[in-house]
Amino acid sequence: MQVLVILLVSLAATGLAQVDSAHPPQGLGIPGIGDFIQKFAQDLSSTSRNEPRNAVFSPFSITTLLSMLLMGSSGSTYNQLRSALRYPPQVPDNLIHETYRNLMQTLIQDNPGIIVSVANRIFLNPNADILLEYSDKALRFYASGLEQLDFSHPSAARNAINAWVNQMTRGKIPKLLTHVNPQTSALAVNTVYFKGDWKNPFDKMGTSRGTFNTGKRIVNIPMMSTVMKVLYTDLPALNAEMIGLPYKGDQFAMYFIVPKGPASLTSLHTLESQLDPHTINRYIGNMSQIHMNVFLPRMRLNFKTDLADTLKQLGVTDLFNPSRADFSNMASNRIFIDKVIHETVIDITEAGTEAAAATAATIVRFGSSREFSVNRPSLLLLREQQTGVPLFWGRIVEPEPLH
Repeated sequence: MQVLVILLVSLAATGLAQVDSAHPPQGLGIPGIGDFIQKFAQDLSSTSRNEPRNAVFSPFSITTLLSMLLMGSSGSTYNQLRSALRYPPQVPDNLIHETYRNLMQTLIQDNPGIIVSVANRIFLNPNADILLEYSDKALRFYASGLEQLDFSHPSAARNAINAWVNQMTRGKIPKLLTHVNPQTSALAVNTVYFKGDWKNPFDKMGTSRGTFNTGKRIVNIPMMSTVMKVLYTDLPALNAEMIGLPYKGDQFAMYFIVPKGPASLTSLHTLESQLDPHTINRYIGNMSQIHMNVFLPRMRLNFKTDLADTLKQLGVTDLFNPSRADFSNMASNRIFIDKVIHETVIDITEAGTEAAAATAATIVRFGSSREFSVNRPSLLLLREQQTGVPLFWGRIVEPEPLH
């Protein structure tokens, strides 16, 4: 299984601004950081519940880049960002940035069968006056390198950025940008790439033609199926049920939350509106391992959007206002956010890699009358188990068949 995401922020330059320095980050990490990121994820998702399409994104990717922007902001721009990101007022900024450095190290630790890659880069116009202190912190805490790029030649700039994104995503997103504004001062890009082998892979011989009920129509899709040991819990108060499929090493798991009753977007939106980090943690903590006949689409989920309007609905408005944006801790000339492009691609297959598929024959399978099927609009959560950080969150409304 492969999952990747691109988050790109475009910044444009206007005039001059004052410089304000900060103390170097210290500390070990914010307790419960996964809950804050999960809450932000559901805030983001709530702004698009009326859209009749898949909406899958990486909360970790988005909060990483926004926190990197927070480090360079001041005034009301800072206050709006900080409020939207849900960080408690008592948590100092230095602890926020230290936490993200620790998270990135946790996510990319060596784990057989799992590949996680997090990359950040800021592409700068040669005339952009980025403060050395900010660039040092971006490198230290977010592993973000800086690269000069002449945006007055937009085609060449676009090709250079697309080439970097293509490399960081193993060729999964070769053309993120279709055009570049020649007035751009800087582009901040974040990529998260995840490729994991299921701990208990599906048997390819068990994949057959199946159906997915969107609530409006029935679509044909390859449906993987097998009897396996999974994490399961019933959610009676929410009229739903949930399974967790762990990856090799048990550091990561993907959860599917499926409403009961007739398939509909309304029931999915109702379910999502009733969830919060505490509820999710409680249900995951109550899961038990049982043998079930699991049906899961062999699918691709592709989601691309400009998050500017979404962030504005969450109160982050000054960021995009040329006269109000304050990034005086980032640059000596006034800059503002032009756009925030977020793209996620998720491929879900039987095994994820050939090596994992070769071990499928060694899995002992038991007969079971219990069944769990992702055959209707559902919620998806891929998270790191120790921290609870959601790498990916979203709605499966109509999956694209992956043949």
